[in-house]
Amino acid sequence: MDLEELNNKKKELLGQINAYEELQSGLEYIMRYNRENYANEKLKVYTTAYEPHLEEITESNVADILEQLTNNLLKVSEEINHIKMSAK
Repeated sequence: MDLEELNNKKKELLGQINAYEELQSGLEYIMRYNRENYANEKLKVYTTAYEPHLEEITESNVADILEQLTNNLLKVSEEINHIKMSAK
């Protein structure tokens, strides 16, 4: 990959991380609401945006995805830094 492709990948990963952080924040808010009002212990949020069937999303799933996206971002950032250092 060249520097432009890596920067685009970095922007894409940052956008995904931001979206999942917002989802995580929303899940935490819903969990607190449920605990205070309904005593539900497990929170499920379903989406059909990318799948024709229902997909379960839990707090632990979101945390795992955030960890993977962060690791991917670190790898891309290291590649960008390597290219920049090699160009000097």
